[in-house]
Amino acid sequence: MIDAERMIRGWLVVAAIAAWMAASGPDAAAASKPLRVGVTPIASIVDWKGEQPDGAMLAIWEELARRIGAETEYVRFDTIADLMAAAHDRTIDVALGPLAITEERERTLDLTHPVFHSGMRIAVRQKNDGGLLQAARSMLSWQLLELLAGVLALALVSGHLLWWFERRHNPRSFPPEYPRGVVEAMWWIASTIITGGCDDKHVDGPLGRILAFTWMVGGIGLIAAFTSVLTATMTAERVTGVIHGPRDLSGRLVGVQRAAVTIGCVRQRGGIPQEYATLRDAIQALDLGMVEAVVGETETLSYIINEVGRGRLRIVGPLFDEFDFGIAMPNGSPIRETLNTAILRMREEGAIARIKDRWIGKHD
Repeated sequence: MIDAERMIRGWLVVAAIAAWMAASGPDAAAASKPLRVGVTPIASIVDWKGEQPDGAMLAIWEELARRIGAETEYVRFDTIADLMAAAHDRTIDVALGPLAITEERERTLDLTHPVFHSGMRIAVRQKNDGGLLQAARSMLSWQLLELLAGVLALALVSGHLLWWFERRHNPRSFPPEYPRGVVEAMWWIASTIITGGCDDKHVDGPLGRILAFTWMVGGIGLIAAFTSVLTATMTAERVTGVIHGPRDLSGRLVGVQRAAVTIGCVRQRGGIPQEYATLRDAIQALDLGMVEAVVGETETLSYIINEVGRGRLRIVGPLFDEFDFGIAMPNGSPIRETLNTAILRMREEGAIARIKDRWIGKHD
């Protein structure tokens, strides 16, 4: 009887162990599988060295993976668009990008706490060419055109007044016929501004002479104003072109990286975004004159320009549209909270700052 009871208990224990293994086996196997981590090369942050990725973001991820006890299987994607599509399709567990944290992306992906803080800058071609064509382009600045329009409007009004004052006293210089008399009066004003007088026309009436004296004195100031504005415009454009900051993007063809947040930034400022697969492609297009500017993340932009267009390209304007970089995962990812906890601990300990300083350098 005792042997039978022992045998029954033994079978019950074996059955319980088998049931536990059947229930927990798949989960345990899944937990032991390495995380598929998608990586897109981003200059100065992520790059590929042979068969393995390298860079500041990889160093941060390796530390995160160590802290959460996960193994990693890296998957390369050539563009951010491909990386995001893989995260949407759940063919990867983590999109290491890193990606800018935006409301639009939060709707379709799980994003961690911020890892990097950055912003946008503008790259343009270095303009140091001269010649007649460059001078002609410089004369088309808005400031110069506004000044010219004001002078023409004032000359038109003054031409009518001068003709009205002189048409009876001096019909030879200012014929009474309209509009011929007004045209002759405006010719006298133009000659006075440029040369200080008009030899074949004379102003005889008292009111006409008062108006003429005003133009003689004012002409000196107008010539000085034109010279000052034209010189300043040509000097500025020879150094940095017509784009000096975000406000100057309106109506300009601007190179951006496909699927990047820079597309919306350019459109908000009235620019025309021209998308390229990578930021490096956009910079090369700028170097060839295919676009007027490129907008991109400041660290990456500086790195590529120093590598591709040193001496021919430069960064202008202030940092704008600042944002945070994070790590992305498919919606409902079970590791999001675990990663967030590890990121917060690394930030509190200064580990992320130390890794960034080691790979990218310190920046004010």
